[in-house]
Amino acid sequence: MSVSLPVTESSKSRSAQRTEETREAILRAAEVRFASKGFYPTRLEDIADDVGITRTAVIYHFKDKETLYNAVLEELFTQLDTVISQALSASAPFLEKIEGAVTAWVQYAGKRPTLMRLFMREVAGSEEGLRQEVSRFVDPMFGRLIAALNEGKAQGQCRQVDSVQFWSILAGATMFFIMDAPLLAKEGFNSATYQASVDAYNRELIRVIHGLLGINGEKGTAT
Repeated sequence: MSVSLPVTESSKSRSAQRTEETREAILRAAEVRFASKGFYPTRLEDIADDVGITRTAVIYHFKDKETLYNAVLEELFTQLDTVISQALSASAPFLEKIEGAVTAWVQYAGKRPTLMRLFMREVAGSEEGLRQEVSRFVDPMFGRLIAALNEGKAQGQCRQVDSVQFWSILAGATMFFIMDAPLLAKEGFNSATYQASVDAYNRELIRVIHGLLGINGEKGTAT
């Protein structure tokens, strides 16, 4: 005679935690696979092997490859948007907000370089514009960046630089740097030297910002 043990709140909590941990592991493995191989060559079986589970287990959490791919993009862009929005909403002068947003972008890209490769793949395959699954994250974030710069221009805080060109220059340069950093470093590349190079690039980009905005010196005086 079998006895059914009661399901306690503690066991429910542990089960929910394991489920969430598995879901996160799938997302991390998928992020790396999609960034390195692209959407079409990547197989759910490969992602399952990376996590140490079955393909069926992957489908339990994400019904198909496209759903998983879009979930990866959603997480990456949502986190990026959060750190940029925090910088732009800070109680700080105009220049510090712009510098903060750029620093947030560079440092997040440095920690999650897969986002750069995934975004470049999306751009390269979007002759008619970004897919709706991507543009719904990118457009609002880009809009906030443009609005912040436009506000500074309206207040005479910087020169009348083209806002779209300004952010496109910074985004493009950062994507190239992050994706090619291992190749450019050649010998001696490791996590410590990589972070040091990201920080150095961040500082140089801040100087570039001053030039683009027509701002001189540490006080941020517009010319």
